[in-house]
Amino acid sequence: MTPEQLAERLQALYIDDLERSLGPSVHKALNAVQARAMLHKARGREPALHEEPDEKTWIWSDLHLGHDFSIGTFGRPFGSAHAADKAMHHAWLRRVADNDTIVCLGDVSVDGCLAPHHVLRWQHAPGSKVLVLGNHDVDPINKVEQLRIHRKAFALVAPGDPPLLLTHIPLLQVPHGMINVHGHIHEKNAPTSNQHINVSVEQLNYTPANLKDIRRLARRLVEGRNIPGTDRTSVRLRITKTVMP
Repeated sequence: MTPEQLAERLQALYIDDLERSLGPSVHKALNAVQARAMLHKARGREPALHEEPDEKTWIWSDLHLGHDFSIGTFGRPFGSAHAADKAMHHAWLRRVADNDTIVCLGDVSVDGCLAPHHVLRWQHAPGSKVLVLGNHDVDPINKVEQLRIHRKAFALVAPGDPPLLLTHIPLLQVPHGMINVHGHIHEKNAPTSNQHINVSVEQLNYTPANLKDIRRLARRLVEGRNIPGTDRTSVRLRITKTVMP
């Protein structure tokens, strides 16, 4: 299967998942209005590939900028959204170079909390910015169009060994030999320990992860290797990098 064919397959799988979510509840955190908006966006976009080098690509999800409610709801270790935003901005500056790419797998902000200072920080932060649309990004109240985004996609395929399927909401169906890298569920464990990798910021210590490290973990999962200890993504990445490189 070519990368282009794989991207088409991912698009079809993701659309099918969203259509199913409009029936009996599948994704409990996805309401019908958001699901319909995401379906509308999906049907208007071509299948997309991410072919930038892994070592120059950074990824995370669910920043929820400016959203104080996220602090208690997701157990974020900050006193306020302002403190969380500042910590994530500094992590971005530390990790990402000007000629890198940073991919956010959705939900930059929610409930209209995106403020002018967020827009300014985003604009001047390093790297080419890619947004895979999340359920809150398609809500007009969040006005993500104010952000300097170099590329928007509904879902992305990152070809390689193994292929990575990049979505906001975790896929219900993950093809054999592939790994779904996703956000949406925040501090919760991924739906499976061997087919999904959750890159919500709560799972990454509020710091973007390098795609080379994500790919390494994905390869071990496809190989059937057991990652001892925990399902927390940051720990699994560290273990695969230091113990089973």
